[in-house]
Amino acid sequence: MTISLTDLRLVEPTQRARRLFWHVLSIGCVTRDEPERHQGLDKAGVFAFHILSGTGRLRIGDTEYALQPGDRCWLLDLRLPRTYLPDPGQSLRSEGVRFSGPGLESWLELLQREVVFDLIPEVFAKRLRCLTALVPLPRGSGDWLIHTELTNLWGDLFTSRGVLDFPETGIPAPVAIVLETVLAEPYRDWRVGELVAASGISYSRLRELFRAAQGQTLKEFLVATRLETARRLLSDPRLQVREVAERMQFSSEFYFSHFFQRETGMSPSDFRSACRF
Repeated sequence: MTISLTDLRLVEPTQRARRLFWHVLSIGCVTRDEPERHQGLDKAGVFAFHILSGTGRLRIGDTEYALQPGDRCWLLDLRLPRTYLPDPGQSLRSEGVRFSGPGLESWLELLQREVVFDLIPEVFAKRLRCLTALVPLPRGSGDWLIHTELTNLWGDLFTSRGVLDFPETGIPAPVAIVLETVLAEPYRDWRVGELVAASGISYSRLRELFRAAQGQTLKEFLVATRLETARRLLSDPRLQVREVAERMQFSSEFYFSHFFQRETGMSPSDFRSACRF
């Protein structure tokens, strides 16, 4: 045995779930007796997992994380290259769920792109058992329940990192207005001038506050949000690239493809080919 996927279930979410809710893309167990390497952007979404048995390492870029059973789980942004490395003589068995949903980029930003989380094993295992029971339901009937359970999983991760314990100063009100405005309509081609007007302060002041609060410029945030929206829509095989461009208010498929190629280094069609649904 090398890499066994026999206990892994691939899930085809409904169109409604892909557009509106957190949705499962695959769930179950994988057993590895040899290294497993993935290039970035090979799959859609994120992967949350824990180790059932065996030991090994997870390599992301130049960083390695020890993999072993215990009170830890891992959350991987699947846009990044990664390698699973079982220790010699070990059979590394993991259990987890790959999922996605609206605003994924912003949720990852809240977690500051952390990879390792301390969670009570029984809590994480219970989430997985619940999701495993929900995904076989008749198509569409479990969408909301799956969304709720995955939202609770995000809550577990946030609690583990103390993300929800915001200081009293919090995010400046003008910045919060901009974030809420953009994320309420992520498909829209927002212009900086529109958001400056909504914030109620000058552009120079908003630019200063936004960078201090978010660690990126307003323009960088808008590009990142549009990219995440594009990836999510492209992950829906029912939508043609032309339809994705229209929903995102690009004037043509050509300009959308040019934007996506410039920001990711790959065309929308290549991204779809690299993703395994």
